[in-house]
Amino acid sequence: MHMALGAFKWLAAAAVSAVALSGCGGGGAADPFAPGPALPSFVVRPTAVEAFSGTPVTISVVSGVGPFLAFSSNPAVLPVTQAVSGTAITVTPSAVSAVTAVTLTVRDAAGREQTVGVNVNPGSVLSDVVVTPVANTQCGTAAPPAPVPVCSGDTASVSTLVRNAGATPVAGRQVRFDVVQGAFAFSLSSAGATTAPSTTVVTDANGVANAVIKVVEGVTSQVAIIRATDTVTGNRVDTVFTIVQQIDGQAVLSVVPKEGYVGQAFYKGECGGTSGDFLVYGGNPPYTARSSLPNAVQLSYRGVIADPVTIPTAGDRFRASTVFSLNCTGFKAQIVVTDATGRNFIVSYEEKEGANDRPVAPPPDALTITPTAVTLVASGGNCGGRSILFRPAGGVTPYTLASSEPSRGTFSDTTLTTTLTTTASFTAGSQIVVSVLDGAGKIASANVSCVNP
Repeated sequence: MHMALGAFKWLAAAAVSAVALSGCGGGGAADPFAPGPALPSFVVRPTAVEAFSGTPVTISVVSGVGPFLAFSSNPAVLPVTQAVSGTAITVTPSAVSAVTAVTLTVRDAAGREQTVGVNVNPGSVLSDVVVTPVANTQCGTAAPPAPVPVCSGDTASVSTLVRNAGATPVAGRQVRFDVVQGAFAFSLSSAGATTAPSTTVVTDANGVANAVIKVVEGVTSQVAIIRATDTVTGNRVDTVFTIVQQIDGQAVLSVVPKEGYVGQAFYKGECGGTSGDFLVYGGNPPYTARSSLPNAVQLSYRGVIADPVTIPTAGDRFRASTVFSLNCTGFKAQIVVTDATGRNFIVSYEEKEGANDRPVAPPPDALTITPTAVTLVASGGNCGGRSILFRPAGGVTPYTLASSEPSRGTFSDTTLTTTLTTTASFTAGSQIVVSVLDGAGKIASANVSCVNP
């Protein structure tokens, strides 16, 4: 008994000595009960958001332990991808008819949670900007859908109607008008002496925002673009109109685009198959247009091919179309537009040979999709409203087509149609991958890109 008690005292003393040595840096043993490094605080910003239907909103994880997860209390109104890529959470609220409160919960890898209160408000829809020239304009009118003509040196009123998701006009909403392209500005005074490239106005009781533009005196005929933006939701609309040169009160004979067109086939050795519209203004109508290469560049007015072709009124258009050829190295035609007094305006239509090698015929069992790459040029910042026909071949039928970005482009029926239709969400700088799956499980893909002009 005494021996056992002595051993216990010795062991206790040894343990105390070991702790003392450890505390002084001796012995090299780590304290297994020492606390680990502190976790970074978990911060999400902002903590409250006023969002609008159809307008993307981004919530940022400022600090925390990744990866992160996100959850919506109402996925039908605020859909969210659960697995967060990086530290940015971008959500696009669905359409609502009244303000709807939704809670977005963000969880980090340490199990901590932060919530963000999101009030989803009804979105807005802006009509096309209506451009109305001054009375008695010398630059004529335009038959829709041709752009409205405005004489150089003249003023014109512009307006847009703002409505909510229920089509009810929104009164008291700030709308900003901007010059996107063209030699014009917004009048800030009744006399038009003060102008600016941008102006912000408030919609009236009928939801209409009004402003006045003034075109620079004597500028050459050109295409102009005006933009209206709802400053609350960020929704916007771009509208094209035409500036027509006016000298001494008379509209000068003009053809737009004055630079003409340049078309290009896809494969080497091929030319043609492209077309473009020309708008005629000023001078004295009716007008005639002739092609210097009528067998290669055909002219038509409202679907009727002729040479010369007659354009009866100012502000109207004719079309130039190139004839497709499998044996061609390119050509350039001059198109002469003549008014009733014999004045001429010359534009050109150039057709270039294709730049891509023809594909080598694949083995019968290889799955392919044509074309393999498509580049679309953005209009108004996006490539929406385009239709692209894809042709799967080879492999084993049936085929199933899919889009990597359904919100930007989709197939109406993936097993029966092969036409991809893009949406306004297909913005410049983005890409869609189109995949085709055959009956044997083989996959072929193609890329669709949207680029700025």
